[in-house]
Amino acid sequence: MARRYIPRIYGPKPLSIRLLRKGCANRPFYHIIAVVTDDPCESEGVEQLGIFDPLLNEHNERLLAVNLDRFKHYVAEGAWIKSTVAMLLGQAGVLPQHPHSLTMAWKARQRKIEMENQANNSNTNEAK
Repeated sequence: MARRYIPRIYGPKPLSIRLLRKGCANRPFYHIIAVVTDDPCESEGVEQLGIFDPLLNEHNERLLAVNLDRFKHYVAEGAWIKSTVAMLLGQAGVLPQHPHSLTMAWKARQRKIEMENQANNSNTNEAK
């Protein structure tokens, strides 16, 4: 059987912008990096674009720092933005809100309303 020739497309590989976990076991810390899509998850990437600290600080804030010039440069080159980074930057106001973050907020609001209703029902039952 004859082998078929499948031409390879040479050129720049697609990039993606994603989070790289750093820190310790109970103290996560993330770097926002631009990485070649084919690289393994542990890869340091092409360039570090920012940082994200998910734990609350003394002012009750999560820290996010991004080099927006380099971020816009990679997006203009056609880099894919992973959903976690898109959600973070959507909450920061850099990108439009990610649909999943809106869904999560709606579900959290519904859970809060249900908890308040259950608390009110238990208070009225105890008063009787």
